[in-house]
Amino acid sequence: MANRPNQSIAQQLIAGQLTISNSIEDGEIQGLVAEFGYDSEKLNAGMAMYIAAQAAVNLQTAKSGAQQESTRMLTQAEIAARDAYQSLAKVARAVFSKDKAQLTTLGLSGAMPKDIAGFLAAASTLFDNATSLPELANYGYDEEKIQAERSKIQALNTANQNQEMAKGAAQQATREQDAAMQALNDWAGQYRKIAKVALRGNKQLLEKIGIVARTSKTAAQRAAPAKASATRAAKNQNS
Repeated sequence: MANRPNQSIAQQLIAGQLTISNSIEDGEIQGLVAEFGYDSEKLNAGMAMYIAAQAAVNLQTAKSGAQQESTRMLTQAEIAARDAYQSLAKVARAVFSKDKAQLTTLGLSGAMPKDIAGFLAAASTLFDNATSLPELANYGYDEEKIQAERSKIQALNTANQNQEMAKGAAQQATREQDAAMQALNDWAGQYRKIAKVALRGNKQLLEKIGIVARTSKTAAQRAAPAKASATRAAKNQNS
């Protein structure tokens, strides 16, 4: 992205708005840059890019916030679902400790999966098959309790889907933001180069659009005479 060094997106937006708005609003600037191809239509096109970039940044911020909220909801849902799973799994293992086939039917032949996809599959197996085991009702897991606890598994599934959608939306918004900011920075970068020519010699107008006019030599320019002198001396010594 052709942006100014070390500037945040917010700073880039402010810089772009300053450059374009003041060029449009100042008649003298507008007249001078028009001679170099930047008439009102072209300046307004630049303003449209700024507006689009601002909208894209706002959207990305909103989508990023939505993703963070969906992640928070997913975390809460996962805690509740895993707690529900572990409670039923412990009771079932105690009740069917001598019935390995039944434990296999409930999906309890191994450890609880750590990944969400694996856990959702295991939890569905456990709760769906538990409804057909009346023995569990004697230990607090009648059909009503099983369905109530199973709803926590469904809530996790829903939260996981919502988080994935929010993640995708945030990524798309970021791509659109990057494209809009690149368009703005490319336009503003080229315009500033032309404006330096159009407004040369007029420090006040240059600063009005965010271009600081040099009033003294750069460090390289100040060092140039000494460097040239040293080069000549070295040549004389070698001759």
